[in-house]
Amino acid sequence: MKKLFKMLCVISMLSVPVCANALPLPSFSGSSDTIYVETNVNMNNFWEKTSKMHDKVMSVAQNIMIANKINKRTPVFINRNQNAANAYTDGYTRSITVYAGLLPYIDNDDELAYVLSHEMAHDIDFYGGYFKYVAMNFNSKKYELKADLVAIDMMVKAGYNPVAAIIMGNKIFAEPILDWGFFYTHPKGTKRLIAMYKYILIKYPQYLNTPMVQNPYYKNFETTMSKDIKGVKQDLQKRQMKQERVNL
Repeated sequence: MKKLFKMLCVISMLSVPVCANALPLPSFSGSSDTIYVETNVNMNNFWEKTSKMHDKVMSVAQNIMIANKINKRTPVFINRNQNAANAYTDGYTRSITVYAGLLPYIDNDDELAYVLSHEMAHDIDFYGGYFKYVAMNFNSKKYELKADLVAIDMMVKAGYNPVAAIIMGNKIFAEPILDWGFFYTHPKGTKRLIAMYKYILIKYPQYLNTPMVQNPYYKNFETTMSKDIKGVKQDLQKRQMKQERVNL
């Protein structure tokens, strides 16, 4: 009888919750290994909170196309299977592809705008026909430099800060030992960066007084290319002085 009484006590203890205030375990719909989490994501906090790459890329791409009144069809895709930090324009299909591996290097819309604007500049050139297609492949470095400068104009028209082009370039541009002939399809990063800086200094100098120039990547550009920057400024001053003498 005592054994039966003890057994009943044990069973009754196991049936009572350990803590009266304990929360019930959450229940999830769908498969047992799927958990849905509310992240409060919107397009303004995208870069900090989400990996929904397609929406952001397409949003910025459309802003650039509309602001620049681009009347050429330009499909934009994301290749989620490529981890390379790259984007390219297919001259045959007239499409732009951004590799997923590039997006972790992008910190804001302005930097993404440079990447997309650069590729759109290529795409517009490819619409020049077969002979233009051949020329672009034969002398790719010339058209890379051209696309950088056209991208700056596109960015400004769409309301983006062109200083981001220098910041993005300082992150990802290569600096090969040789950049002539067919050894490399792109100019050295230093050549591209100083060309963009010169273009901004002459055409959009107001952006060089914005908070974006405090970005660490821009500061690094100023440090590593201080002599080139000084030379560009001196050349500009000489040109301005010469023009002033002509106007007298």
